Amino acid sequence: MLVALRKAHAALETGLTLASSGILFLLMLYVTAEVAMRYLFGSPLRGHLETTQLLIAPAALLALAWLQAQRGHVGMDLVVERLSRRARAAADCIALTLALATFAVIAWFSADATWLAWDIGDSTPTAQLPTWWSKAAVPLGFGLLCLRLALQLVASLGVLFGRRPA
Repeated sequence: MLVALRKAHAALETGLTLASSGILFLLMLYVTAEVAMRYLFGSPLRGHLETTQLLIAPAALLALAWLQAQRGHVGMDLVVERLSRRARAAADCIALTLALATFAVIAWFSADATWLAWDIGDSTPTAQLPTWWSKAAVPLGFGLLCLRLALQLVASLGVLFGRRPA
């Protein structure tokens, strides 16, 4: 069952990363269309600035967990890579625990902000676009990142205590 959950989690990470990539592509097309409409036809797209701002959070945050699974984040490992396997696992445990605590707080409070935006019908000032869907990317992205960090922490603890291979 644990294997099935890990596969489902990995599939969700991959799906959200593909969604993030799609959003970035659409964002590029949208900005290109806005520039063309503004300079070629003298008629900019209404609410273009607000729309692009709302798309940035999902584009960036939905891929966080997948990137962590690939160990794709920038890290300073000049010292850590010279450590023994168990010492490296201990360093990983410390870093993963700190990251997990930090991102769990962000996920928790951003979920509250998302709910508030939904509840009060928060919208952008000019185009009156709802903001909750963009804000929802923050707890979703960081929540899945926390799950990935917890899985990596369990694996590092296994290495640290000699129960699992690296």
